[in-house]
Amino acid sequence: MFDQLTIGSWVVVGEHCAVRRAPQHRDDYLTFVFEGADGDFEFVLHPTMLHKMLALTTTPPPDDPD
Repeated sequence: MFDQLTIGSWVVVGEHCAVRRAPQHRDDYLTFVFEGADGDFEFVLHPTMLHKMLALTTTPPPDDPD
């Protein structure tokens, strides 16, 4: 079973980063591979979460509390 959120490091993906789809680990999830100078980074998420992330691009982020 997969955890709902597993994080191993910070990742910044720029607009020119190479990305490709990869074989799925689970039938209902999407797998993307981002290619970087230090190696590849696999990003696996459920399609519903991708839709939620895209919907968030239309609203401004909350104010920074600092």
